[in-house]
Order: sequence, then structure tokens, then C-alpha cells
Amino acid sequence: MKNIRLLSFVFVLLVGFATAQYQQAPSLSDDLPPVAERLPGEPLVIEPVEEVGTYGGTWRMVDYDDSLGWTRQTIWVEPFVKFNRDLNGIRPNLIESWEWNDDATQITLNFREGMKWSDGEPLTANDYLFWWNDMVLNETVPVDAPTWTRAGGEDMTVEKIDDYTVRLNFAAPNPLFLEFAARGHYNSAQQVVPAHYLRQFHPDYSDAENTDELMKRYDSSTRLQYPDMPTFNAWMTTQFNSGQSAIFERNPYYWKVDSAGNQLPYIDRLEVEIAAGNPSEQVTLKAIAGELDMQVRDIGLKDVSLILENAEAGDYRVMMWSRGDFAWPWLMLMYDYPDEGIVDLMYEQNFRKALSVAINRQRINDIVALGLATPRQAALSPEGAEFQSEEGQRVYDEWANLDIEYNPEQAAAFLDEIGVVDADGDGFRDRPDGTALELIVDIPATDTKSIDSMDLIKEDWEAVGLKTTLNVADGNVIEDRANAGEIMIRAWGSAAAWGLISAPTVWAPVEGYTWSIGGVRMGINYQTGGAEGVAPRAGSALERLQQAYTEIISTADPTERNAKLLEAYRIHIDEGPLTIGTVGLHVSPVVVKNNFRNVQETGLVASWDLGFPGTADPEQFFFRP
Repeated sequence: MKNIRLLSFVFVLLVGFATAQYQQAPSLSDDLPPVAERLPGEPLVIEPVEEVGTYGGTWRMVDYDDSLGWTRQTIWVEPFVKFNRDLNGIRPNLIESWEWNDDATQITLNFREGMKWSDGEPLTANDYLFWWNDMVLNETVPVDAPTWTRAGGEDMTVEKIDDYTVRLNFAAPNPLFLEFAARGHYNSAQQVVPAHYLRQFHPDYSDAENTDELMKRYDSSTRLQYPDMPTFNAWMTTQFNSGQSAIFERNPYYWKVDSAGNQLPYIDRLEVEIAAGNPSEQVTLKAIAGELDMQVRDIGLKDVSLILENAEAGDYRVMMWSRGDFAWPWLMLMYDYPDEGIVDLMYEQNFRKALSVAINRQRINDIVALGLATPRQAALSPEGAEFQSEEGQRVYDEWANLDIEYNPEQAAAFLDEIGVVDADGDGFRDRPDGTALELIVDIPATDTKSIDSMDLIKEDWEAVGLKTTLNVADGNVIEDRANAGEIMIRAWGSAAAWGLISAPTVWAPVEGYTWSIGGVRMGINYQTGGAEGVAPRAGSALERLQQAYTEIISTADPTERNAKLLEAYRIHIDEGPLTIGTVGLHVSPVVVKNNFRNVQETGLVASWDLGFPGTADPEQFFFRP
């Protein structure tokens, strides 16, 4: 039976205003076509969180560098489908409907007819085909196929049915295609690109000698730097000053309206200051001075009291949103490290248990997290759908609490049992073969929370005889070294991680990212079917997690899929910890001016995959007069 997903939601209503009178912002030019001509035939209707808003105002915020990561996470989350505001389930967005065949090997996507780019040019299925055929499949362009477009070891094929309809075919069931495609700006926002604009930089369509300029406008970290780049976001870039600021103004062709027929967004303009140095310091000073309208990121835990104390004077409210982070820091053992002796130890369960129980997590929570986090293992965030049943809660509790009790005597016993002892009498333990053992942990220089935590963990590990060296380095350098397999242990501040959709790399070595369990090259090995990278050892927990993941993502029935997912998590419980968690589930302050409205009371601060706060529909935020 075909599953035709024509969905409606309480807060997103797919109803047209066939005879309605649409309204537009007063600030828009009179030279534009009438608003009804700029909208699609059936615009997407967004139900405001509190009330129908009013037009106008400038939203002030701070971002951390030229990549404008937090800005992208706010205004550039417009995938095929969006996660619901509570992050459970998906809703139509760029596509208004979709249809699966019986075995989930084929999906038909129906784009919203009449959509336009910010320059007024039509947005059609051709823009998606350009991305797939001319960017992904073109060997001269350095764009890889996203992992979720592959099934059965093969890339999907794309058929154009008409200007607003495409059909995707998979070599094996791929029932979670849309959910994966909805993950955050770096996955979703690059699927549909302005072909009419990018052709001028593409070697196949112009006299361009290489793809440098094409990639600058395509890459997520630089794309918002180009004011001439058409967009379908609520706001478009109008100014970018490297290291200083960026300005975004309303897109007159934006394709959403509110429940009263007002074209969105409500807010005219965003002014983003690019931080120089430590963004947390700048954010705190600007917040208490009342110079930020909504700031989601870069408010340091150490400044919470100061932020709260100045709320009345600064005319703002403070919302304590969840970070959803499973561990901060997360200590990733890189099983693709080129020293076999070290890797031998990583595969020893008692070695990993020793590393874990040697850590005084409560001390980290008290000193670094100011008591605002929870000591825990590197289990996923508890909000995942698979954890909501009784069995799911049991699995979550066992995983989150695995080997987290501080017990240096037990750590020493674990190490003694596997022959990691002080063979030469220098006060530090050696490898089983008698050679020196040194744990080297790489930490990004900007991650002060992980640095402070690792200072404490170094004391803990050395107290049980494990010599530890902390390598604090530029984040880009660490990324490069991780890609090359040169990192032994990586300390990373995790983000929100919902099991199957948002964070498969946290629990299974299946993607070649630098934050992947097992290491980058192990994920690449999985993606290339063993042709490249480093394979997990035969019969190991890591290998079985790969096998489990392959089976899970091809399972169409949600109940069956969640059951298999919990079985996979039990591998972490029975044979873990496979990586080392510390503290997590932090709360984080969000500063919102009192007149800045339609902001939901609960949300996520660190959700790259789930696209928050973009998922909260910022286009319906407004300034109450």
C-alpha cells in the first residue's frame, strides 16, 4: 500500500489562501511585483507560537567567526522537510508532499509550485537536478554524495517527472531518507541550489578554469558571505565584512505566510557582529548592556549569574534551554591510530573501564560545569524516540550510568589485570610489552570547557599511573590530524545527539567525520565498502555496530527499527564503554529581549543536526511594539 504523506500539523498548516488577501512588510519596495505574485500558489502557512506578529525591527546577535555558524543554524534551516518544533517527527517544508513505494526503494518528491529565489527567478526541480548531476556526480567538482543518498552500496538515481516533481530510486530500502535529509544546515541547505546563478562559476557551463569560486558559494562555511548569491531563506545577505559583521535583510520572495496571510518574515533585518577573540566575553557584555535581541549561543556558564542579575536592567528575559549534549568533554578513542600497541589497549575492555572509573566526574561538574550538568557516560541524549518506552528507559539508564562511579582503586585493578603496570619504576605504567605508555589527548584551543575538564582528568589518570599529555591546538589543525589518523584521543564538546537520525557517528563508526566513534578512517572504510580507510577488527563491537546500523536504516517499521536500535545500544553496555563520557545534559542560558516574541520557552542550544533554533521557525519571531 502506498504511503502518501500529505501532512498537516497544529503549527504548520498546509492550506492555501486561494481567495485571501496577502499582506507584505511596509518596508518593501513599491517596485516589486504584488505579493501574491511573489508567493507560490500555496504558500506554507506557519502558525505563530504566541500571536500574529507585527512587521519591522532589527535583530542583533553575535557570531563566532566568518563562517557564521550560529547564523546559519538560525536562518538557513530550510530542508525538504523540517523537524517539528519539539524535534519529534518531520513536517513538509520545501516539498509539500511525498510518496513512498511499498518497499521504501523509491520516493517521489513534490516541490511547492511557484516558489522563487530571492532574485525572483523560479525555484524548480531543475535546481535539485543541478545539485545532483552537476555538483555531486560531476567528477570535476569536489562534492561527495551525502551518506543518506546511498543505499545498498550505490548512489541513488534521480528522475525528473516535471518541473516540480522528482523521483528518487534506491538500490535498497532507504526509509529514513527524509529524516536524514532534514538534518541541519550543513546537510539540508545545499541540496537545492540556484542553478541559474552557479552556472557562471561551473567549468561545464562557463569559461571558469577551476571550481574555486563555485565552491566558495556552495560551501556552507562561506556561502552566506556573498550578497549576490540568491537564497530561499527568510533573510538574504546584503553586507559581509570579514571579521567584523554581516547584515541580512528580508527576502521579498520568501514563500511562507502566517495564519492571517501576512508574508513572513516579520523582522526586517539581522545585524550580526562577528566576534574578535573570545565570543563569550563579547556576548556577555552586550547582553547585560541590552544590546542583543536574541542570543542562543556563546553565553558562558561562568557568566550565568551575571546574566541573570542584569536581566531587569537590560530589559531581557533568560530562558534556560537544554544543550542536549551527551558528554562535555567526550573522550574519543581513535581506533584508527597508527600505533598498534595503543590500538590493542583501546580494544581491551578493562583498559577502557579503567580510563572511565579513574575520572572524578562530580569534580568536573562542580568546578567546570558549575553544577549545571550531569555526570554520565557517552550515551545519547535521553530525548530520542527509542528511549521513550519502558525498555528504552532501561537501556538509557544502563548506558548513561555505565562505569561512571569514581573508583581509582578499581581502575588500578583493571590496569593490573591486563598487564599495564609500572615496569621500569618511574612512577608511570607501561604497556604490556614493557615499553612506555603515554596518553595523548588533543583539545581545540577555543574549547575552554574541555581544556579545564582535561586538566582535572589528567590529574585523575596520572593518579593511577597513566602518563597523560594534553595537546591544545587550533581546531583546524586537529581536524586535519584526525582526518590523517594521527590522533590517539580527542576531547570534544559534544552537541545534542538523538540516536539514529542526528548522531549515528556517536554510536557506530559509519561516517567519516572527525567526531566519529572509531575515528575518521573507520567511517570512511564503512562508506567505501572496505575500499579505503581502516576496518574495525573482525568480531569486535565496532564491527557489529556497523552491521547493526546497516540493518537498522533499512528497516521501515518504526517499532521494529527502535527495537533493533536498542539492541545495538546494548553492545555499548555489554562491551563498553567504547568511548568515554564525562558530564553532559548541560542547561544553557538564552538571552531574549522582553519585546522579542514568538520564541518558544523550551529548546536546544547545541543542535547542529536537528537544526535548532532554525527548527523553531525564526521567520515568525517579531518585536512587540
